[in-house]
Amino acid sequence: MNATTLDPGNDRPTMAIVDTVDELTPAWLTSALRQQATITRGTRVESARSTVIGTGQLGHVVRTTATYGGDGQGPPSVVVKLPSQDAGSRGLGAAMGVYEAEVRFYQHIAPLITARVPHLYSGAVDPETGRFTLVIEDLGPTAVPGDMIKGSTPEQTALAIDELVPLQAPIWNNPDITRHPWLDVSRTEMLFAQVPHCVGPFRERFAGRLAPEHLALVEELAPQAPAVTRTIWQPPFVVGHGDYRLDNMMFGSTPEDPPIVVLDWQGARLAPPLLDAAIFLSACLTPRERRDHERDLLNRYHSRLTEAGVGGFSREHCWESYRACSLYPFLLTVAVSVTIAQTERGDAMWARMLGGAADLVLSTDAAKLVG
Repeated sequence: MNATTLDPGNDRPTMAIVDTVDELTPAWLTSALRQQATITRGTRVESARSTVIGTGQLGHVVRTTATYGGDGQGPPSVVVKLPSQDAGSRGLGAAMGVYEAEVRFYQHIAPLITARVPHLYSGAVDPETGRFTLVIEDLGPTAVPGDMIKGSTPEQTALAIDELVPLQAPIWNNPDITRHPWLDVSRTEMLFAQVPHCVGPFRERFAGRLAPEHLALVEELAPQAPAVTRTIWQPPFVVGHGDYRLDNMMFGSTPEDPPIVVLDWQGARLAPPLLDAAIFLSACLTPRERRDHERDLLNRYHSRLTEAGVGGFSREHCWESYRACSLYPFLLTVAVSVTIAQTERGDAMWARMLGGAADLVLSTDAAKLVG
């Protein structure tokens, strides 16, 4: 077993980081579930069966079912996240700090917010190599995953935008969040510095999937991408999800389920407040749906922020943040889509994201903000 033991916060030995599904043994899972007293010292995992349930663009997701012996019980199944098995995607994930970001989010940010996210059972990361292992609550038995390709229902859209308030309000512009090095904006700057170099490969791969005016916008704005972080990253700040789409959400199907749970915090970053709204509305709604409903949705979001005690953030400021943040999913798509492992569904997703984000940039005239 190629396992490393690192404490989440200060590099003391704790849970072993593993690299493959074969290493998710009963002994390993016993140790992982004891890290935060999910099971007692007298309880042990007697069997552990793992099945791959997702091969995300940057991560490898496994469901592990367990039986227990000793004097207690534990969760019947857990979700285990590992780095991508694709070398290129794994290298990108490590360089972007996404593996560290997800582990740190669950450890340091999730306890401060009131939104529903999966419960953390254990997690560890080696920031130097990007190796990590995360063990979290399994929501799969009853919750229904969202699907960006199918698009968002009105109910899902309302839940997703409403959920931004409990994600943001408890830590709104809190200076403590800026002290976490894994949230540093330099990681975003590093990513956007690569965008100009991606235009050629992007054009070659996606030209046939895009409207001519959207491809022209890529060629106009991509060379200016390194300056965009200065346009977008203005206070107040929150911790943004960074990939706030239906594919990273679960929706309850029974009265006992939370209505919505947000997953996959690899893109967590210090962000302006409307970053996640811009991502969701441009990626998960058609352009016409977005234009018909975005003002009402953002006004509702703003009203709920105010009710939650957030002040000094006007509706005009809210709209201008949304306008500036439209540049983020647009340029992010150019960079990431041609860097990670290619799949047919992935290309359909990236083309939809680019088209939706381009329409948002054009309709808000956000290009004028660059420069």
